[in-house]
Amino acid sequence: MRKKITLSAALSFIFIAITVTFCLTMILSARIFENKVSNVNEKETMYSKISEIDQTVRQHYYTAIDDSAVVDGLSAGYINSLGDTEAKYYTASEVTALQNLSKGKLTGIGIEVQKDVSGYYKIVNIDTDSPADIAEMAKDDMIVEINNIDVKTLNTQQVREMLTGEEGTTIKIEYLRDSEENKTELVFSLYDAPSIDYSLEGSIGYIKMASFDEDTASEIEYAIKNLLSQGATGFAVDIRNNSSKEYQYAAEVADIFVKEGTTMYAQYVDESQKVLYTSDAEKVEQPVAVIANGSTGYAAEMFAVILKDMGNAKLVGTKTLGKCTIQTLYRLTDGSGVEFTTARLVPVATADYHGTGLLPDYEKALSADQELNFYDLSITDDPQIQRAFEVVNNLAGK
Repeated sequence: MRKKITLSAALSFIFIAITVTFCLTMILSARIFENKVSNVNEKETMYSKISEIDQTVRQHYYTAIDDSAVVDGLSAGYINSLGDTEAKYYTASEVTALQNLSKGKLTGIGIEVQKDVSGYYKIVNIDTDSPADIAEMAKDDMIVEINNIDVKTLNTQQVREMLTGEEGTTIKIEYLRDSEENKTELVFSLYDAPSIDYSLEGSIGYIKMASFDEDTASEIEYAIKNLLSQGATGFAVDIRNNSSKEYQYAAEVADIFVKEGTTMYAQYVDESQKVLYTSDAEKVEQPVAVIANGSTGYAAEMFAVILKDMGNAKLVGTKTLGKCTIQTLYRLTDGSGVEFTTARLVPVATADYHGTGLLPDYEKALSADQELNFYDLSITDDPQIQRAFEVVNNLAGK
């Protein structure tokens, strides 16, 4: 038999409940208020310091101030202060260049260089229909000066940065060909940059992927169909020196090689996970070996992981870079952009490889001399490519 409560007792109970709720609400509101006040105070202090610096400089600096450069510098400084080694601030023109790159277009003169023992920079590749190609520069030309600066005084990163720039900018280059001096002026232009190259080597389809862009998946599909029609019984996919950050496009290419299912997860700061990419049922049935090295990173590493976990591909070469995080680019209202780490990649089966890299199933390193002259190696004398061919043939039962 249930006991009845009196009206006064019921009212007392309701009053207590309201009081407790009110107290909890006030405590929570106070904490939120204190947090907001603290944030406001912190921001006020930050803005006040920047304002003080600005006023001091404008009052005492001996020459004119480039306000646009100041804003870019402040923005870059903020991003650099995050402690995220992958974070970066991009100017409006740099954001445009990145967006063009994702579409398979580059702004530059179209050459790739490698430092020579002489201290000069040897051209190791020229993109078809690029300004350098049109100017009839050639592979093995030796660059000695860029804009009247001796390249021996520059490091590789500085040289590569000088060889790219805003569309319409002119660059002066002095180079040697068979010890003969040549000079040319080129204009940075927007041109189509191929992301893949392929050929049939015996019965193996060799596919080189230099990067990932929005057309790479369709290019790979076409290449595979072409190679299969020529009698390919397996594939060696070369992603050495590929450090593209176009994860979506890398996932699209991986989909071609693997079975149906989840291919990659993303993990966020609150430890929550969500499915990042999935693949359909269609897949390459022939055996696949992926060739990688210490400069294989980001989206290319993810591509390799997906093929290992979902496509039973074998990894050949050396340990990869070890970049298992995702960076997202946010474009700002003035056209500039900020990029920083927003999530961590979680493979389907492979253990976390961030900071350690992926270990090859079949290790094959290049000699010091081969590393130095990497771009001079051909398919027939490249030990890593040849080892991959052996692995594919073994998987195919040959």
